[in-house]
Amino acid sequence: MITSREDSNWVSIAEQISTEMDEDKLAILVKQLCCALDARQGAPTQDQATRDFEQIVAASPVMIKVPLGTGFDR
Repeated sequence: MITSREDSNWVSIAEQISTEMDEDKLAILVKQLCCALDARQGAPTQDQATRDFEQIVAASPVMIKVPLGTGFDR
């Protein structure tokens, strides 16, 4: 079972990612986010995946659309 502490941990990391500008720090945060999500038990249900996506979008101040070929699509 996922505790609220585990759930809030990945949300906190995602919020940090949404504002981080330094590439090295961003890479570290992304790795931490992947580890936090991998540590969750079991495959997420569709409801959980939808809720996770909505929390990530809500934590992002703006959605940035970057055209392919700009170097940010790696």
